[in-house]
Amino acid sequence: MKTTKRKIGIIGFGNWVIEAYLPTLKKLDNSIIKSVACRSTLTMKKAELLVPKECFITNDYKLLLQNEEIDLVILSVQDEYHGEIMKEIIKSGKDCIFEMPISNNYESSKKIIERMNKNNKYFPNLELSYLPIIEYLNKLIINKEYGNLLNIDLNLDASWGPVDGKIKSVFSISPWYIDTLNKITGKIPKRVLTIGEKRPQNYSQSRAKIILDYKDHWGQWTFNLESKKELSVEVTLLFSDAEITANLFTSSIEIRSKKQKEKKINVDFKKPVIGWPGMIEFMEFVFSTKDFSNANTNTLLKISKSLEDSLYSNDWIEV
Repeated sequence: MKTTKRKIGIIGFGNWVIEAYLPTLKKLDNSIIKSVACRSTLTMKKAELLVPKECFITNDYKLLLQNEEIDLVILSVQDEYHGEIMKEIIKSGKDCIFEMPISNNYESSKKIIERMNKNNKYFPNLELSYLPIIEYLNKLIINKEYGNLLNIDLNLDASWGPVDGKIKSVFSISPWYIDTLNKITGKIPKRVLTIGEKRPQNYSQSRAKIILDYKDHWGQWTFNLESKKELSVEVTLLFSDAEITANLFTSSIEIRSKKQKEKKINVDFKKPVIGWPGMIEFMEFVFSTKDFSNANTNTLLKISKSLEDSLYSNDWIEV
């Protein structure tokens, strides 16, 4: 049975589009890029070399949204432009893939979610959560193969910093990693504590430690955006009978059990890795799913707000 290809418009043409979205779309081969909106003449020229010749390239994203052929928009611009453009995408009645935060503050983001049309789908790109290893770890917890989960710790090392003073790093990047922890545990934290600077002078944080109270167990997310280590995302799960370390970039697992010898497992995922692990799995989900709810987006927004409030209050905040 022949599947109708999605007609895609891309707003923004930075490195993430070039290195992640374009190769993924090419590999899956179930969509057609109809239009690209770029901010500058330089990026327009770059787009001309990388998208189909018949693709309409413009510096006005509103012209892209007027194209009735387009049924899915990929929004990939700097955080401060998200809110304004998301409102226009919603008005256009098109499905959308976007990157959180929805806008640069909680109240605006909340209103945008409330405006989202029930007839359209709005997918936050949380690609790590779509890796098969996430479901694998979740099943270990559900089946209690190594006893009860006591603690889960996610560590991010990246050399992305120093962070731009305009970026609210705790508010902005938390959805990717908190969603990963939530999907692994199958739970949502009841309260959170952000440990950054004692009296932060601005909302940019290159390093922080997040404590999550999942009621039945503790969670922790630690990030260093000025790390000299190789880019990595690792999760450590402490069970009553074992400790498990999972590298999400390689989908490899090490199990150190009280009852068994050390065991190493590799969980299959889509290779080659394009842009970031989980991109192919995420885009396959977008193209195949028929039902999608904004409930998780709303939950992650609330958690991000609680994390930000905790940063400034130096105290626990209920989610």
